[in-house]
Amino acid sequence: MTNTVNPLFKHFRQPAIHLKLPSSGRWYADNALDLPITGEIPVYPMTIKDELTMKTPDALMNGSSMADLVTSCCPNIRDPWSVPTVDMDAIFIAIRMASFGPGMDIRVACPHCQNTNEYTLDLRTVLDRIRPATVYETPVRIGQLQFQFRPQRYRDVNQNNIVSYEQQRLVDNIIQNQELPQDEKVRLFNESFEKLRDLNLKIVANSVDSITTDDGIVVTDYTQIMEFLDNVGRDTYSAIRENVTQIIDQVRLEEIKLTCTEEACGKNFTNRLEFDQANFFE
Repeated sequence: MTNTVNPLFKHFRQPAIHLKLPSSGRWYADNALDLPITGEIPVYPMTIKDELTMKTPDALMNGSSMADLVTSCCPNIRDPWSVPTVDMDAIFIAIRMASFGPGMDIRVACPHCQNTNEYTLDLRTVLDRIRPATVYETPVRIGQLQFQFRPQRYRDVNQNNIVSYEQQRLVDNIIQNQELPQDEKVRLFNESFEKLRDLNLKIVANSVDSITTDDGIVVTDYTQIMEFLDNVGRDTYSAIRENVTQIIDQVRLEEIKLTCTEEACGKNFTNRLEFDQANFFE
């Protein structure tokens, strides 16, 4: 039996957008990205299967729906779990634009009068304002060490979110459980605190690409970096975490300027876009 080409092949979905990644292809795992010579990846519209996947609560919770969506709509990204976080917003915005067009309706409460305003956002403008992640290229000197930072990968962020959610749910259950003995509550609180502490260490460690000592030794081993963070002085750790936070703030989506539509108010305000995965692709 010979394989035949489907005569409908030319009617299959085609790339709707070509996206230049803010990372320029850096920080991906080996063979995780097939970056064209143009530096732009093709982005395809969603299929009906993709839409159904994005409505599956369990898949949304564990992150697999987002990973499957990237695999489907951005086939040049071979391993979606290794996508650096600086690329995620741009990728998801491009997928939505390819699937539904550039307009997206949003609802935002005015901070002055609390009126709920409805706007149609042009995602082309949002995408154009996403800055290249060049801020990560500049090394940072902290004490006697030089740090090279990097964005976390989607796998790391997703796992962190799951752990954080589970711990918060555990704490809520402990508080609400009136029958639990006090000493047991203390024990469970302490365990939860330790897990959150380890989570914070991992977030910082996953943001460190390398540490260079004064004598030129470059440390990239994750285990050694974790050990260092677990044993370094409080001031040094705080300085490292502060630098990580500052860099993340610089590459976040810029706030958009809005005007309240309530006639009695009409004041200007800004809003930072936070895309909810559950309804972003509708």
